[in-house]
Amino acid sequence: MKIFKTLFASLYAAIPLMGIYAALIAIATFIENDYGTNAAKALIYDAWFFNILHLWILICLIGVILRYKLLQQKKYASFILHFSFIIIIIGAGITRFFGHEGLMHIREGESTSLYTSSDNYLNIIVLDGDNKYNLHIPTNISFASSKKLDEKIIFGDKSFEIKSNSISKMNDNKGDPTSILEGSIFYNGIEYPLTLIGGSQIAKDSVIDLNGIKAIINWGPRMIELPFSIKLDDFILERYPGSMSPSSYEAKVVLLDEKNNIEMPYHIYMNHTLDYGGYRFFQAHYDEDELGTILSINNDPGKIPTYIGYFLLIVGSFWLIFAKNGRFRKLGKFLQSQSIYALALVALVSINTPLIANDTNKIDDKAIVERLTKLRENSKEHAAMFGKLQVQDYQGRIKPMDTLASEFVHKMIKKDNYKNLTNMQIVLGMIVYSNDWQNIKMIKISTPKLKEILGVSKDSDYVSFKDMFNEDGTYKLINYVEEANRKKPAERGTFDKDLLNVDERLNIAYGIFTAQFIKIFPIPEHGETWLSPIDIMTFGNNDISIKIQSMLLTYFDGFNKGVESNDWSEATKALEEIINYQKEYSAKSIYLDENKLNAEIMLNKLNLFKQLILPYILISIVMFIIVFICIFKPNDKLLKILKAFYYVSVLLLLLHLFALLLRWYVAGHAPWSNAYESMLYIAFVSATSGIVFFRKSYLAVCASLFLAGISLLVANLGFMDPQIGNLVPVLKSYWLNIHVSVITASYGFLALCFTLGIIALILMIFRRFKSDKLDSIINSITVINEMSMILGLLLLCIGNFLGGVWANESWGRYWGWDAKETWSLVSIGIYAIIIHLRFVCKENLQYIFSSASVIGFFSILMTYYGVNYYLSGLHSYAAGDPMPIPKFLYFMVTGIIAIVVGAFFTRKMQKIKL
Repeated sequence: MKIFKTLFASLYAAIPLMGIYAALIAIATFIENDYGTNAAKALIYDAWFFNILHLWILICLIGVILRYKLLQQKKYASFILHFSFIIIIIGAGITRFFGHEGLMHIREGESTSLYTSSDNYLNIIVLDGDNKYNLHIPTNISFASSKKLDEKIIFGDKSFEIKSNSISKMNDNKGDPTSILEGSIFYNGIEYPLTLIGGSQIAKDSVIDLNGIKAIINWGPRMIELPFSIKLDDFILERYPGSMSPSSYEAKVVLLDEKNNIEMPYHIYMNHTLDYGGYRFFQAHYDEDELGTILSINNDPGKIPTYIGYFLLIVGSFWLIFAKNGRFRKLGKFLQSQSIYALALVALVSINTPLIANDTNKIDDKAIVERLTKLRENSKEHAAMFGKLQVQDYQGRIKPMDTLASEFVHKMIKKDNYKNLTNMQIVLGMIVYSNDWQNIKMIKISTPKLKEILGVSKDSDYVSFKDMFNEDGTYKLINYVEEANRKKPAERGTFDKDLLNVDERLNIAYGIFTAQFIKIFPIPEHGETWLSPIDIMTFGNNDISIKIQSMLLTYFDGFNKGVESNDWSEATKALEEIINYQKEYSAKSIYLDENKLNAEIMLNKLNLFKQLILPYILISIVMFIIVFICIFKPNDKLLKILKAFYYVSVLLLLLHLFALLLRWYVAGHAPWSNAYESMLYIAFVSATSGIVFFRKSYLAVCASLFLAGISLLVANLGFMDPQIGNLVPVLKSYWLNIHVSVITASYGFLALCFTLGIIALILMIFRRFKSDKLDSIINSITVINEMSMILGLLLLCIGNFLGGVWANESWGRYWGWDAKETWSLVSIGIYAIIIHLRFVCKENLQYIFSSASVIGFFSILMTYYGVNYYLSGLHSYAAGDPMPIPKFLYFMVTGIIAIVVGAFFTRKMQKIKL
């Protein structure tokens, strides 16, 4: 009985099981990246031991709840939280064993009731005289697994056996992994050789003559018939203006159910799925000629219990935080009882230091250099005036030219102050002196392969507009771009993504050179729509065309005169005429008032997210030094300085909040829709966690500020796009605000745990100097660490599973073992283990917990960064292409190992008494 309890009703079994589970699914992401989805399913996800592991964890959860009598002890919050995972696992099991999914291909004007399964089968057609037998046998064999095929096929009163000898890997024409199965068929004592090519969406038929009986065998997906059909009336693909990149696509279909006499038209697009008969249809991708659609189909009977589990998870999480007898409240009471300093921040003046070195690309043409110099020196004030001119983007939003210029420059060049010019100066220069700027290297490029294709140096980070074309004027990348656009997002590698980004930058440059993107002229009597200079002059109204042509010629002459002689009177007068034209013909409902216009320009000019980097980092460093001094030598004057610093830190946090709200106002959506914005939000949460939640601990606030500064630094390094852009179709959902805000907030709290763990370990090293106050501070840091981890883990759980709800509402599947969601689950497992270590580790808990909080954070780094650049999937940037591991990471890991080992020798401390 004791062994039974240990194996099925104890944390001594549950914690190792969670560790094994996290390790297996982490390994599966690498298998999928290298060998494909089918290999990962065969080796891990669909393996018998993985199903047993789920069952074992489920039994352990039930056993722990019963053994520790959570209900009898009135630990209702803990009971609901753990019970929610039981329901979620049951729902996942129902989905796993009873759910179906696949793909349906339809051409325009055609209808079908058939779809291909996502799982592989042995699809066998046996022709025996006049009899025909269709057989479908599920199989999860793969070239990556050692499992052999051994199936007995029964048809009528006869049978034959299929056995595999070997399964090897091959790549199809697209480079996708598939398999070759070499084996034999045994019928009536005779062995017939068998070769099958398949194990993926691409499978070929093999025809075998069994002494008069014909067997047609296929190893791959099977065709499944629905009780209704879908007809495609029209497929619509919209592209971004001036680009081949799709902006949205939808399928106009008609659902045909003859049995129930139903004919229902419907539009299927991202976040707008068709639900009928227990099936969900969502837009997946499309045919190369844009005359057909591919819909993904999902039938999931486990959705309801899974959603119930998610709901209980949220209820249990909130209840756990506020429960009177809960762990979180006990930790808070302990912290209040400790006499520790209240950490604050230093008031530092923002130092406007460029974080990125100026461009070193040289221009050989002396005339271009001279005009560029005059443009830089003479046009700054006028460019600022031009920045207030209003413009309409391609989504219909009115914004100042200053914003549009910043977006264009950030997209093309990836940084500000290129060649010491403002963004507005760059755009004006490109419009007026387009021939000059076509020779200037300003289009950002990354991958060596793309540089080789364009014929530029591998050391060059930029190419010019003319570098992109052959001498005969043909576009060098046209075939590569078309091929990349046809690929599904998850199939695009680093080269494909860099290629599409460069293509987009090229189109932006072209749109600026031709002023095609500068939509500054409202259409008379249709003031909601604004046109570019070329479009408005060809619109059809001759009087308007002549008027605009005159304004533009006057402006260009005046601008050229201003650059050459610094006399801007003509250009200013022409600019005022354009502004008056806008006021006269624009719809009043969309024309920005002065306050709104200035607010947006303020966001661009203040650039608070960059300006806050130095204050955050320097304050944290200075405060850490002061705290360290106070540990060994208390000083009342320093404490007063710290108190003053705290109020200034609140001001900095309010500035950060102001910048986020201002960006929200300008963008029209919550500022966490891309990598750049999520880093801004993580920085804010990090700072808030210390200043608001753990303000009674110097070191906690110090750590949180340092994290905020580092997060902003990473966001502004240049590889993240700071542009406020439109959301891609799948992100145009209210679930985005919920899912992303919650899950990125969890990263802030868990990053604080990492920093607090480092600080605690460093302080443990100094315990050899025998300071009573040091132990008290380490205990307080450990308590804050645990509180922060509880919050972070709960937010991570809620955010991850709400992401499942978002996915289900967007594309009909709440869990697909995508690398990002899988590594989020890995992180949940790791931090769940760390949180429960106190139940199995009775000694040296401060050292163990601190070390675990540091090591555990690498799972978050892998989730947030590693998946994006090293694994394939829906959230990935690299689609598995190898990228060099940053050198600083080696030093970071070495330093952490040294700190953990150094603290080991002074780890023995008395247990914290709550």
